[in-house]
Amino acid sequence: MRVILVFVIIIFSFNYLKSSEVDNCSYFTEKYSKELNLPNKLLTSISLVESGIKREKNIFRPWPWTLNVSGKPIYFNNKTEILKYLKENIDKKKSIDIGCMQINARYHLKNFLSLSQIVDPEENVKYAAGFLLRLYKEHRSWNEAISRYHSSIPIRKKKYLKKVYAFWKDLRQRKIKIVADSKKTEKIKYFRDILAQEKI
Repeated sequence: MRVILVFVIIIFSFNYLKSSEVDNCSYFTEKYSKELNLPNKLLTSISLVESGIKREKNIFRPWPWTLNVSGKPIYFNNKTEILKYLKENIDKKKSIDIGCMQINARYHLKNFLSLSQIVDPEENVKYAAGFLLRLYKEHRSWNEAISRYHSSIPIRKKKYLKKVYAFWKDLRQRKIKIVADSKKTEKIKYFRDILAQEKI
């Protein structure tokens, strides 16, 4: 009976699992904003500044398979492609920002178990949310926390804060639609958990 159940799950979940990871940055930015009690839509606004691009259906959204290599953005189609690039270049490049929240490898990779973990959309966003909250607790100012998420250099801080506020305003006024299909994302995670339990 178990074999039949697993077979049925594989058949019905194939379309959901054909991409190796849940790739909805906005779902996770909203999830961890709520869990850590961050200001409404702030983390999503930062993700749009960091990795936002028009992709599917011409919708502007944060893209999880994004790198910024020494100031140049590079967009990949999936986790396999981005990991391949990282494994080949992580020791060659001086500065690489990774994923939904563009976490800098030089300063933060040591806090992850692997390249695969820092690339994973949920792990990437979860870490960024915690980092932003730590900055707020240290500086007692959301403006300072937002700015320092990007840089400690005054002119860069000012420009970055302005960009985040622009997206933040549009999100709160619903001028930008958040693509966060929670039902699909939870279904993917449900199927993956079952398959993992069955050691497939």
